[in-house]
Order: sequence, then structure tokens, then C-alpha cells
Amino acid sequence: MSVEPTDYVARLRAQANDPGREEALRRDRRVRRLKIALAAGAGVLLLGGFGYWLTDVTGERPPYEPYGAQTLHEEIWPLEWPYTQDMPFRNSPASGWSEGADGIYVPPLMPSGGLTEKDMAAVLEDVKTLLVETNVSEDTLAGAEPTAALALLDPRGVDEAVRKDLVTRFDPEEVYLDESGVRTQGTMTYDVPAAGELVVHVDSVFVYPLVWAEGHEVIPGVPEVARVAVRRQMTFTSKGGKLVLGAYASEVANHDCSAPKDGYLHPLSAEGRWKAGRAAKGPRVTLADLYDEKRVLPSGPGHCVTPTGT
Repeated sequence: MSVEPTDYVARLRAQANDPGREEALRRDRRVRRLKIALAAGAGVLLLGGFGYWLTDVTGERPPYEPYGAQTLHEEIWPLEWPYTQDMPFRNSPASGWSEGADGIYVPPLMPSGGLTEKDMAAVLEDVKTLLVETNVSEDTLAGAEPTAALALLDPRGVDEAVRKDLVTRFDPEEVYLDESGVRTQGTMTYDVPAAGELVVHVDSVFVYPLVWAEGHEVIPGVPEVARVAVRRQMTFTSKGGKLVLGAYASEVANHDCSAPKDGYLHPLSAEGRWKAGRAAKGPRVTLADLYDEKRVLPSGPGHCVTPTGT
């Protein structure tokens, strides 16, 4: 249908002179501005959410807190992530060590200084028994007192602080030993000075994988494991059928140094170790230093250190 030019012009004039036209245009402009603002806001929120996610997975979070753990094999987890019962010795040199008493080496004997092989063997076996019963025995680790083993010591010259420090125990209401067991490595050597008495030197490291009695799951159904490392450097002689403790030094790593001295070691979780490391004054003990066989400990019992790992 054709439209006459005069009719078209008349219609435009009528629309221009319509009193409601300006109000309709204003409403239309408001609606369009609102749509643009909403679209821009949604874009900002989306971008902000993406940015939060991006920083969340690229390190802007506590390093001990795993993300996507269920999609990664634990062998490639970062060092800072928690250890679990699936791989209790992940990233630890102790993974290849002997278990329990098998890691406490007794050297072959060479009679010297008028001492018989039998006499020397008895002393070395007493030293090993003391080490096993105070650091490896499941009863002792679960809180029992190794009375019989401590009776091997000559009480003279062993003060109460050292006597307590010789024993590794954990509160059974807090943690228990993982079924993978204690890993042990160390050296036992001896010499016979001119005086003719046997002197035994011990340097042993014990690494304990511990599971909390309650809580501390890394992912659902997979409990976290905390590892505590204890190192002891000791010298013994034998007099009157008793072991006489000479030089003594010990170090405990990944124990809560601020915990009350109640006779137990209290392990730190991955989160606790990270927080303790941030609060620690001075350098932390590195994993390499912790297991350095040539490192000599400061003399005395109970040196508590926060390690980068165990």
C-alpha cells in the first residue's frame, strides 16, 4: 500500500507534537542504561571471580593447603603439602631406611685392650637394647615408661632432664604410630683407650610417621601424617655392669617447641609447621641439614627445631 507524502509528513508532525513522546524516550534511555550497567557489573564480577580463582591456584594461599589433590598423584605433590597415610614417607630420605631395631647397627667386634669379645658384645647389646626400648618400642611410643631399659644406666651422672629426654613418647590420645612403622638409621662405633675401658659412640636418627587420633584429613578418607625426627648422639662406657652416659646431645624436629613439657612429643601438622616456621627466629633447619650425617649437635638434651620438612 502506498502512502501519500503529505500523509507521511503529517504523521511525523503528529508524533513530534505528542506530549508523551519525550517521556517514552526518557524511559527507553533509562532501560538501555540499566541493561548496560548490569552487563558491565556481571562482567566485573565474572572477571573478579576468575581473578580470585587464578590467584587461589597460583600461590596466593597458604602453601600447606592442597588444591586439586584428588586429581594429582601424591608423588608429585609439592613439598609443603601434608603427608598422608597413602605415602607416609613422601619426600623423606627415611623412606629407604630400615624399620625399627633393624636400623640400629652393631659393629663387628675386635678384642682389644684385654677385653674379651664376650665382654664387648654384652656392652654393645646393652646399648642397642637401651636405644630400642627408649625409641622404637611400641609400648614406649604409646606412653609407657621403659623402666627395665633405663635400669641399664648407671644413675650417677644422669640428671633428671637427660633421663627424661632419652625416651621418645607420644600422647596416645593425640596421635598414634602409623602402621608403616619407625624408620631408623645411624652409626655405632667403639674404641678402647689406653685405660682399657670400652667407649661406645652412637649417632642415631629415628623418624616417626604419626596419625592424629581425631581429625586432620587431607582429603575425605585420607588422614594426614605428621613426621617427627629425633636424633641422638651419645657416648657410653661400662662400669660394674652398668652403662655410664658421657657426652650427650639430642635434637627433635617437627615437635611443637611451645608445648608443655609433659614427657610427650607433640607433632606439628603441615599447617602447624608452616606457622611455626613463620614465627621462628633465625634460619630454619633444612631437610639436608636435618639428615646430614656429619653434623654435630649442640651439647645437651632436647634441642627443638622447626624443619623445612622431615
